[in-house]
Amino acid sequence: MKRGIFVFVIGIVFIASFMIAQQIKVTFWEGMGGPLGKTLQTITNLFNKENPNINIELVFVGNGSQLDSKILAAAEAKDLPTMTQAYPAWTAQLVYDGVVAPLYTFPNFSEVENELYPAEINLGKINGKVYALPFNQENYVLYYRPDMLAESGINPPKTMEELQTDAKLLTIKQNGKTIRYGFAFRTNVMALTSVALQFGGGIYVTQNGSITINSTGNIKALSFLVNLVKDGYAYETPGYPDHELTTSSVALLLGGGAWLPYDISDIAGQKDGLKMVPVPYGPNKETTPALKGEDLIIFNTANAEQRDAAWKYIQFLLSPAVQLYWAMQTNYSPINKNVTSLDEWKLYVESSPYNPAPIAEGLQNAISETELLPWWPAVQLDIKTAIENAVSGFMTPQQALDWAQQKAEGIYQSYYLR
Repeated sequence: MKRGIFVFVIGIVFIASFMIAQQIKVTFWEGMGGPLGKTLQTITNLFNKENPNINIELVFVGNGSQLDSKILAAAEAKDLPTMTQAYPAWTAQLVYDGVVAPLYTFPNFSEVENELYPAEINLGKINGKVYALPFNQENYVLYYRPDMLAESGINPPKTMEELQTDAKLLTIKQNGKTIRYGFAFRTNVMALTSVALQFGGGIYVTQNGSITINSTGNIKALSFLVNLVKDGYAYETPGYPDHELTTSSVALLLGGGAWLPYDISDIAGQKDGLKMVPVPYGPNKETTPALKGEDLIIFNTANAEQRDAAWKYIQFLLSPAVQLYWAMQTNYSPINKNVTSLDEWKLYVESSPYNPAPIAEGLQNAISETELLPWWPAVQLDIKTAIENAVSGFMTPQQALDWAQQKAEGIYQSYYLR
């Protein structure tokens, strides 16, 4: 009897060992810190449980530029993971380096593509072919303090003209000192793009490759922001304005949807709370949000089994159910078109105190704030500098964007002539 039990146990151990040995390991470099990382781990745990032959291992390697620099270094050292997150410009560089597996060649790609918004597909498209798909994408919204607006007898602005008027009405000055600004924004490219899209701008490189940083629409948008600061109705900052919201010194804030649970969560506990509406529209009277976020790419240096397993995981991440959960937990935009028709999404929007509907509105018209070009990060830094120069009064909006245009043309020429 004991011998029989021993043989049975040995058999179970052997089968378990065999299954582990057959398990396909996928290493995923990601940049989701804090609560975002915990949510991604929860999603990944579910995938691993449903797919016992696959083990997705999340490796947090830092966010933003930290992640991108490590990916580029790993590509040069020929020591890449199976898959990674990457900003579109770095995706382009990696594609040009020849290390990215083209996603359009994987099974069921067209079905996945059809469920996503075109603007998001374009984030990973080079020469008409898709090498990457989006994941953590946020659009800018207008946050507002409900009690402050109610006290002033106004509703959240729907147009840029109303935003200009409301910023003035909501600003409070005492003894020559501003104790509350009507409006606040970060001096970054995303803020400019979000406003410029409403003025017919927001495009920095046309489809035929022309650089249009100093277009009429972009100059109008930067002038709009500069004038609000100059008149004393807007607060500008290079960083996250969480302190300004917490201290109630700002009534309206142009910011990313994903800031809510991560960067401005302090405000959520205050009694007068926080709500959001879409970015006010301009003359076209249509919500046109800017998108910002990272792509998902698979490296062709992984073996075929690993690439197929990574593709299965990407399909899982972009499915309606997972995108619903991801959006509810992180306030990133749900990039699967089917999410907004789900009863669970409608119930979430109705029951949430923040009115999260704007993170999913207008995505069919959305445009990325970045360009899928390997030389674009350097240009973005110059546009950011131009915004700061204009806001500080060092340059006019026209002069600032003319300067950024000139710098971009030089960077473009240097890249292709090197």
